Amino acid sequence: MIVQRASNRAAVPWRNGLGVQYEIACDGSLPDDWTWRLSTADITQDVPFSSFPGVTREFCVADGNGVVLNINGVDHRCEPGSVTTFRGDDVVFATLIDGPMRALNLMVRDGAKHRSLQLNPADAVVTDVSVAIAIGSTSIVVSDGDETEMQMLDALFTNLQNTLRVLKGIVATF
Repeated sequence: MIVQRASNRAAVPWRNGLGVQYEIACDGSLPDDWTWRLSTADITQDVPFSSFPGVTREFCVADGNGVVLNINGVDHRCEPGSVTTFRGDDVVFATLIDGPMRALNLMVRDGAKHRSLQLNPADAVVTDVSVAIAIGSTSIVVSDGDETEMQMLDALFTNLQNTLRVLKGIVATF
């Protein structure tokens, strides 16, 4: 198992230059040679999202009060712990709900193996996990007999054969 601390990730500008993201993992190289990628983003102002044609996006409010995502003219209220799915070529504008927030984002290209984020509360037991990310607060997990404390948005990379048990907090798995 490997723990990747959120505080050690480098900030990378969004494709549209209006925000920053922090890459957790992808199966290729950036900016465009990948079939899936997992990242976090700080949203500090009302802002349009970058366009990613041919991609399905999952957006999870990991910290803060959330946002209203206007997706193709329809408002979707995204609150802490929620996951919203939309197409990468949708027109998306984020309006903050009472202050800045941090998001967990999964992008998967069309034709790639289906992947999605799963939110797992304390006492959950999860199998077939490659990455687990702490959301909402500090989380404690046990995998392969080892207990690991993760701060907000830290990631734990595991062996797919391991079983992950959440002792404290909420963990998004992929």
